[in-house]
Amino acid sequence: MIEDRPAWSRRMTNEREARSWSQADAVRATHAHAATDEKVPDAPNLLRQWKRWEAGEVTPSDFYKTIIARTFGTVTHAMFPVPPKHDAEGDVLAITGMDTLELVSRLQRSDLDEATVNGLRVMADSLCSEYPFMPADQLLIEGRAWLRRITQSHGQRLTLKQHREILVLAGWVTLLLACVEYDTGNRQAAETTARLRCPWASKRTTRRSRAGRRRSAPG
Repeated sequence: MIEDRPAWSRRMTNEREARSWSQADAVRATHAHAATDEKVPDAPNLLRQWKRWEAGEVTPSDFYKTIIARTFGTVTHAMFPVPPKHDAEGDVLAITGMDTLELVSRLQRSDLDEATVNGLRVMADSLCSEYPFMPADQLLIEGRAWLRRITQSHGQRLTLKQHREILVLAGWVTLLLACVEYDTGNRQAAETTARLRCPWASKRTTRRSRAGRRRSAPG
């Protein structure tokens, strides 16, 4: 089942578990990293608060965000990023002059022009930028839909440059999906997704390698 916790609460859990800390251990570490002029509650009260943070029930105040980030060896904006005013479809339209519907229709053609590949590049970048902000289930749905479109375009007539670009874009979106699956607790699916990044790319590489061996074989 897809978790509906905010990205920052999932990261708090992941950072804590990566250190093999219990929640009580995390509270002790938080006390240790608090400055002398930063008055934090005693351990039982802070533990209750920590559990609510990890559950995504409440958002830490700016005061606690700073201490939590320091506890995990990072900075506040990395641990608790501020959502940007971001619109993936608007980005594609502004940069390429195409809306999403036109981009999808162009992907169904027998060959791709540079504007279409550029549109895919913008869309992939926008999806990756949404990682800290978009709900996990929505990001998985949109990411998988665009990955299907990207991989389907591989069957069309492509230049060598376009082929390489499609491989890179498919790889980025696949790794994005693996990260989201990992964050939502589906670690087996995440590992499988990461391993299977671009099976058709590896097959093509294998065919080229075999062809090269045949050409180099003595007559």
